[in-house]
Amino acid sequence: MKAAVWHGPYSIKIEERDPLTLEGGEVLVKVRATGICGTDIMIYEGKFPRARPPLVPGHEVAGEIAETRDVPADLKKGDRVVVFPLISCGKCIACRMGVQNTCQHLQVLGNDIDGSFSEYMKTSYDKLYRIPNDYSFEKASLVEPACVAFHAVKRACISVGDTVVIQGAGPIGILTGSIARISGASKIIMSEVQKYRMGLARNLGFTVIDASADDVVAEVRRLTDGRGADVVFTAAPVKQAAVEITRMIRPRGKVVIFALFKEPVPVDLINLTFTEGCICGSRVYTPVDFERTVGLVVSGELDVDRLITHRIGLQDVEEGIRTVQNGQDVMKVIVRP
Repeated sequence: MKAAVWHGPYSIKIEERDPLTLEGGEVLVKVRATGICGTDIMIYEGKFPRARPPLVPGHEVAGEIAETRDVPADLKKGDRVVVFPLISCGKCIACRMGVQNTCQHLQVLGNDIDGSFSEYMKTSYDKLYRIPNDYSFEKASLVEPACVAFHAVKRACISVGDTVVIQGAGPIGILTGSIARISGASKIIMSEVQKYRMGLARNLGFTVIDASADDVVAEVRRLTDGRGADVVFTAAPVKQAAVEITRMIRPRGKVVIFALFKEPVPVDLINLTFTEGCICGSRVYTPVDFERTVGLVVSGELDVDRLITHRIGLQDVEEGIRTVQNGQDVMKVIVRP
């Protein structure tokens, strides 16, 4: 089988690999569509400390079952599935508390062990979620990033009529806004610097602030009649976003951080104290989140189709990564092995 293998910073090679051998309880998945994620960019650049070469990246994946070994009889060859890519240890304090997504030894397919930038991948049978036989593999590959947004919105405990601010209108930001809307938010404001992403956000009905030209905090205050937002989501891991977060919330407002900052950043804790605001983190998702997100996506209630801007073959993975790096007229690049 062919695989796109990362060998170190800025080096990915297409290689022929031996067929994967299954152990009991494992399934071989023929990868039909897999998205390029911000984490894949960090791995490519050598900035994701857990990744060790040689590694097959990729964790946003939809495909079909090609082979099974000692799995429940209801899983059959040809079934269409999406893959839950998290592997928790089951033994640490987080796992014992029932919050396996914060496992102290959490592993992710494509980050810690070989993932989906390949013609085939293997995983445990209990990591698979079925999708309808007539549902698009490409759209199904967006279940995973949608689930990141789903978990963040759940952490925010949004109420009907809330005003929400989202820093960053990339794929995760757009998905967060869409799920916040489904959850009852009445006004959704996004700050962004890329023109293409601003245009898409406007077309989807969100209020947009040009963060490259406007004072984001002042604009949020103006758009909320000085009240501030009920919830601010940070989907942009940049220093300026961190500086702004607590200055945009109403009294007892909430900040949810799920952007992956690469280093410590300054936060205005004085304003947090004066507003009695709350900051909470959001890390990936749970199996229940994943199951519910599958339902939202395949039902069409959460429209993901407009996020797909590029489709490439496995041989073009490195070019696809560079496309995302450049950030021009791009949202989601889908690899079709």
